[in-house]
Amino acid sequence: MSFLSEQVVTSLGKGAVADTTSETTTAVEDMAGYDGIRWIVSFGDVDAAAVLTLQPKENTASSTSSPTPTSIDVSNATLGGTVTPVITTGAVVVTESSGNLDNKSIIIDVCGSNMSKRYAFLSITATVESYEIVSIITERYKTKTKAASVDGDVVINATAGK
Repeated sequence: MSFLSEQVVTSLGKGAVADTTSETTTAVEDMAGYDGIRWIVSFGDVDAAAVLTLQPKENTASSTSSPTPTSIDVSNATLGGTVTPVITTGAVVVTESSGNLDNKSIIIDVCGSNMSKRYAFLSITATVESYEIVSIITERYKTKTKAASVDGDVVINATAGK
């Protein structure tokens, strides 16, 4: 029997981010041996009218800056949920309206077929107003081999049954 924890490596992509309009980037993840990556972004307070852009990026090196990363085009994404985002220039863009993002989560899932480079990370930017992040959890999935260990920020990984 195969368990999800044998196919997914979960890590803390980014801890809490205080009220900001600056770019927030997650840790860079090595995608060698994985078929996809998912970022689960949990927001705190998002100021009214904030326009958030969530852009997955990739690089040939384990870096958010050098060489210059490229955007992963997610314009083929299927959008769902209770808030209506739009895809603009290949990124997910959503506007805060009446608390629709306050203390809520957004999941960005990118299949490896959309990627052409080895390393991936998520970039979040805001215009007009600021945002807070509680945390960003990263999951690399469909590993070809069972994960030998979990990220040091994951303190419990309980698997029931066998």
